[in-house]
Amino acid sequence: MLRLLRQFPFSIELKRSCTTDLRLLQKNVATALNPSISDVNVSYLVGSCGLSPWAALKAAKKFTLKTTGNADSFLSLLRCHGFTQSQIASIVTSYPTLLNFNPEKIIKPKLEFFLNAGFSATDFTKFISNDPHILNFSLEKMLKPNFQMLKSILGSDREVDIAVRNCSRLLRIRLDKVMLPNMETLRDIGVPPHNIVKLATFHPRSMMKCPAQFNESVNLLKKIGFDTSKPLFTLGINALSVLSPSSWAKKLEFYSSLGWSEKDTLTAFKKYPYCMAYSEEKIKQNMAFFVEKLKFDPSSVAERPVLLSFSFEKRVSPRYKIFCMLSSKGLTKKNMDFRTFLMVPEKKFINQYVTRYANQVPEMLILYKDKLELLECKVDH
Repeated sequence: MLRLLRQFPFSIELKRSCTTDLRLLQKNVATALNPSISDVNVSYLVGSCGLSPWAALKAAKKFTLKTTGNADSFLSLLRCHGFTQSQIASIVTSYPTLLNFNPEKIIKPKLEFFLNAGFSATDFTKFISNDPHILNFSLEKMLKPNFQMLKSILGSDREVDIAVRNCSRLLRIRLDKVMLPNMETLRDIGVPPHNIVKLATFHPRSMMKCPAQFNESVNLLKKIGFDTSKPLFTLGINALSVLSPSSWAKKLEFYSSLGWSEKDTLTAFKKYPYCMAYSEEKIKQNMAFFVEKLKFDPSSVAERPVLLSFSFEKRVSPRYKIFCMLSSKGLTKKNMDFRTFLMVPEKKFINQYVTRYANQVPEMLILYKDKLELLECKVDH
């Protein structure tokens, strides 16, 4: 590297020139592009908060820095609580007004509350970085009451931590207007309490629909024939939470265009509700492979809709190549169906097929090199 630098000394001058240009850009970007915005804001956001000049200009449009004293204390408070520079930049980009808050009176008590509530240091910083607006809500009137209400519903701090990490909005909405009525609806139709708690813990967004829309989803599932006492009912609720009535109708039409009858689609949905939530591109790619390449009947895919969930590049395609390699050498069971081969869990698949027959079919090790290395890393740790 030093030899190259000696051969091309102009690269050093170029670097110096770029640095000078960047400083000039940081200094002049606000007045050059928007003279109404103080370049003091932009300079502080770039120099102290780590924002790019363009991100700083965008953030500076949202607020006016009142004093660097509060801002410096706020940044110092975040660093003392383990936030990385990239996380701090993300927080300030998303909600720059926090720089004007009194850090000791407004911010610190909330950070301490979340840490004392059981969040790990890693989860805590990630949680705040993903939703810095939560620091704007009253600790006594919103955050603490919601946390305690969730604890009474879900059972422990651990469950609340999981639910909040999955959906931080739980702590800053009126739970009694949204989540609680929806949970009551599920109880009234016979959904077991432990299924409701599991849904609210791991898929809380599905409980955030307004009660009228939530009831529509419940009625649709009952009409299709879902058993409210089974876990699949709550999976159906979760799948429908990302589908509007129009997108549901559109997905029915889409599956029809791929050769499924409405009965096929509803059968698939009852077996694996998430088949209605995948992108059309993902579904089309897998269906094309199964129907056009392997000559499966479309209805047979509907009988195993989980097949549509697999990544074509990471699972379907490489496993088909391995299936063909093993079959050509007589190393698979007679008349073994590729669909069964595809369904084997990853770790079991590697042990049962890849490493077991590595000496006879060494090409598999090359094909599965990345996954084998990943598995070894997990074992080592």
